[in-house]
Amino acid sequence: MIPPLFLEPEPEDYVLDLCAAPGSKTTQIAQLMKNKGALIANDVSLKRISSLGFNLQICGVINTAVIMFDGRKLPLIIKDQFDKVLVDAPCSSSGHLISKYPSSFKEKGIKSLHFLQRDLLLAGFKMLKPSGILVYSTCSIHPLENEAVVDYLLSKEEKARVEYLEIKGIHFHSGLTEYKEKVFHPDLKYCTRIYPHDNFTDAFFIARIRKER
Repeated sequence: MIPPLFLEPEPEDYVLDLCAAPGSKTTQIAQLMKNKGALIANDVSLKRISSLGFNLQICGVINTAVIMFDGRKLPLIIKDQFDKVLVDAPCSSSGHLISKYPSSFKEKGIKSLHFLQRDLLLAGFKMLKPSGILVYSTCSIHPLENEAVVDYLLSKEEKARVEYLEIKGIHFHSGLTEYKEKVFHPDLKYCTRIYPHDNFTDAFFIARIRKER
């Protein structure tokens, strides 16, 4: 539940949750917005959207519209519209597996997830207003799903800037600026890595990105 805190949604904001289902972060964003403003909750899966709609209903959320779309293609119809965008991307869940079942984690499929994640992040950024804030997050600890994805965005969008943000009471580590033979953009150090031993939780990665004017 940390990524919405990095997003800092306000009651007057126009917000997009690009990969919203089943809705735990969507309902949290709606609460932070005091059920005001406008929140668009998108997901590509009809089955998952059913869970999303149910969770919004039982939580009494009234400021949210649910849509079903391939998030990678949304910029074809929406650009430069949102004050805040959350891209809580599909991932390998290695942050959960490492903390609970370390021997079960396998790297198979991470490369294909990397390409999906970077396309979703780029799409989310294109839909952000100038001066808007995007938060990219995963429950993975693998650099290919995290720093490498944000590094790709920085190489494609000259107006993208990674911002440092510290949430009181949360222990964390800085993002990586290199991994194996790969050297990342130096601003990747402003990303947030949370390991299981930091707060006795699963592991997470969060990047807060601003679109400059």
